[in-house]
Amino acid sequence: MRKQGKKILQTNLDVTSIKPNDSMAEEMTEKEFRMYIIKMIREANDEMKEQMQALNDEMKEQMQALIDRTNRQLKEQIQEAKDHFNKELEILKKNQTEILDMKETINQIKNSIESISNRIEHLEDRTSDIEDKIFNLENKAEQTEKMVRNHEQNLQELWDIMKRPNLRIIGIEEGLEKQAKGMNNLFNEIISENFPNLKNEMENQVQEAYRTPNTQNYNRPTPRHIIMKIPNIQNKDRILKAVREKNQITFRGKPIRISADFSIQTLKARRSWNNIFQALKENGCQPRILYPAKLTFKFDDEIKSFHDKQKLKEFTKRKPALQNILNKIFHEEEMKNKEKVISYCLREA
Repeated sequence: MRKQGKKILQTNLDVTSIKPNDSMAEEMTEKEFRMYIIKMIREANDEMKEQMQALNDEMKEQMQALIDRTNRQLKEQIQEAKDHFNKELEILKKNQTEILDMKETINQIKNSIESISNRIEHLEDRTSDIEDKIFNLENKAEQTEKMVRNHEQNLQELWDIMKRPNLRIIGIEEGLEKQAKGMNNLFNEIISENFPNLKNEMENQVQEAYRTPNTQNYNRPTPRHIIMKIPNIQNKDRILKAVREKNQITFRGKPIRISADFSIQTLKARRSWNNIFQALKENGCQPRILYPAKLTFKFDDEIKSFHDKQKLKEFTKRKPALQNILNKIFHEEEMKNKEKVISYCLREA
């Protein structure tokens, strides 16, 4: 019975897996227990092998998947790097082409600059020559202008010298010289009517006489002036002095005027002194206008003479008393000149 029980137990041990808590373990012999342990170890070893195999297979699959994924990523990265490199290479090639074009353009610009510099130097040389020519022309023009002014002045002086013996009689009606039977009789009649003391000295003193202008304009309301040339300049000056002293001259009861005969330029120069002449006269400076258009007056017990206003203006700056007399007149003339310049500019614009 025991043998049979052992066989059954052995069979059960071979067939059934017994846990350590199993009630059957108490009935096991040492040998059976060893066999049980060995079996358990074998089963555990087999189970571990299976688990190791499964784990190994799983790890292989994971490693393969990881390798595949890594290879795929590497391929993608390599392809991206390759594409990027190709793009950069194309950009570099393009940039290199552009750089070569830029170098060529720069060389062309340098050549153009050198050409322009050469042309500028040539133009500067020509400009310098032209400036020298202009300078010479300006000097010649200035010299010519001075010559023209000198000629005009000489001509005016010559004209004034020619006119110096002349008297200008204004206000005698047309045709009265015929009634008087000649200019000489007309002159003697004027002297007899106005200056009886000079009658005997002035007889037959007319060298030449005529009306100006030569032709009569019937639309003109006033008669033409009469120019009488006196051969003796001293007699002419005596007549003018007597005219100034009498103030009112007549011919056959009608007022006339007798003055010295001057050129248009001299008359303008004499008239330009009018305001200054009047101001100096009002302040007791005893002004006079000498032949042909020279202003003289007395100041600080000295006789001062001036041919033009600019020199008089410079002189007044050093004389406060005289500046107070003439400052207003100079200021008004400056304002008039400015207005003339402005109106001229507006007309030209």
